Amino acid sequence: MSKETQYSNTTIQEPFHPNADYVRVKYHQPHWERKKLILQAHPEVRDIFGPDQMSAIYMVALVGFMILLAYAVKDASFWVIFATAYCVGAVVDHALWVLIHEGTHNLVFEKAEHNLFFLLLANLPHAYPTSITFRYYHMMHHSHLNETYMDPDLPGPWEANVFGTSTIGKIIWLAFFPAFQGLRTLRFSKQYFDKWVAANYVTQFTFNALIVYLWGWTALGFLTLASIFAIGLHPLGARWIAEHYSVHPNQETYSYYGWLNLVAFNIGFHNEHHDLVKVACSRLPALRKIASEFYDNLYTHESYMEILLDFFTNKDFTLRTRVVRDKNLQ
Repeated sequence: MSKETQYSNTTIQEPFHPNADYVRVKYHQPHWERKKLILQAHPEVRDIFGPDQMSAIYMVALVGFMILLAYAVKDASFWVIFATAYCVGAVVDHALWVLIHEGTHNLVFEKAEHNLFFLLLANLPHAYPTSITFRYYHMMHHSHLNETYMDPDLPGPWEANVFGTSTIGKIIWLAFFPAFQGLRTLRFSKQYFDKWVAANYVTQFTFNALIVYLWGWTALGFLTLASIFAIGLHPLGARWIAEHYSVHPNQETYSYYGWLNLVAFNIGFHNEHHDLVKVACSRLPALRKIASEFYDNLYTHESYMEILLDFFTNKDFTLRTRVVRDKNLQ
């Protein structure tokens, strides 16, 4: 990478790791202001708001594919299962996570209830019921971006201290990223539970039991491995670092425009998504084109693998390499 980006009239060369501590700011997240400016400059952007029901077709196809794949490997050796889960299953499961993300923002169907049913079905190959709670905590992430203790995406002090500075610690952290995401919810005094969470558990464990009954524990083990790899120690897992780790001063959200968007439904257009959450992922490239003057000068990632290797090997790139703000900021 050789881009430059402009901040406060000072040209900053990449990468930027000034120290191993948080970048503390005293202003609100920039997405709210940029949203207002984009809509003022380009009111036609509203024409691309709304659901894309093609996501439902993709979901059915991908869930069906994962079920067939679980059947295909039910009698395979461990290494065949491992390789298939890592090279194929993880890519499909990651794509399903992007579709779950779409349903979370009501971008599959108009009615919220229909999107919730969609989340239950899209969750099936992931082996553990997480789509409904993801919806709840992901909306907190948008509302409280990088607010201390209020953003579920922001690592807490113990997480950063224990795993955030050494190469082996960061590898372990990413490998078990799903577990760390779950543990972060313990920050909140009130744990989220409603009828949809219950439905998520009942639907998922019924599906799991059916897989075991029909094809055995190996098939379920394959689905579980693929689910862990999808958001863990995998090139696509680098997305969790690329999106919000502050590799440039004061910029707290980053987009990726590379080829992996082809297998990830454009989730790399992350600044665009945070700016205008009513735009479905399929239309984010259109938003980028319409409002290009708002994005051309932002730093972007060109490679998930490059950001992943930098994260693992650079001692100054830690779990504290994040913008943080006070949750009580006025």
